Amino acid sequence: MAASEGPAGRAITVQSATPPALCWRKEFPGEERQISALRRWLTGLLPECSCRDDVVTVAVELATNALKFTASGEGGSFAVEITWHGAMVRVGVVDDGAPDGPHLIEDPLREHGRGMVIVHALSSRVGVCGDHRGRLVWADVAWVAGGAMAPQPVAGSYAAAVSDGQAALVERLSGVLS
Repeated sequence: MAASEGPAGRAITVQSATPPALCWRKEFPGEERQISALRRWLTGLLPECSCRDDVVTVAVELATNALKFTASGEGGSFAVEITWHGAMVRVGVVDDGAPDGPHLIEDPLREHGRGMVIVHALSSRVGVCGDHRGRLVWADVAWVAGGAMAPQPVAGSYAAAVSDGQAALVERLSGVLS
């Protein structure tokens, strides 16, 4: 935030949008074996700590839902985006859409349906946008591990890769979010 002087000498606080500290995005084929590839990608990307385990668990649960309940698991694909904002890591999973969105099932005796319960338990906020053409499900996970290192940017063409990933996500969701 920046302060400047407005009419009659009153201070005005101007909020500026600050870009996320770090952002990674990867697209995966809509195959069940890609869940282990996602897990390997995230454990190699983020420093080891209990917070990393929470981020990986949330991402795996959201990706598994994308494969089981959307067109992503029927020959499509899904994308995972990890955005680190200091004390918070946002996990976003983009799928190929389904007639119905994710929902919370709170029956612990059911054989299936506890994925979103786990996501809600490990996250401070969860959100969904989109429809049958494509959907983004995201969750904010606290990054508060004592002594845990912050994720570091990937060397090389990191900025170009993030830009390409963001452009692809916007293109993929055009019309869905409007």
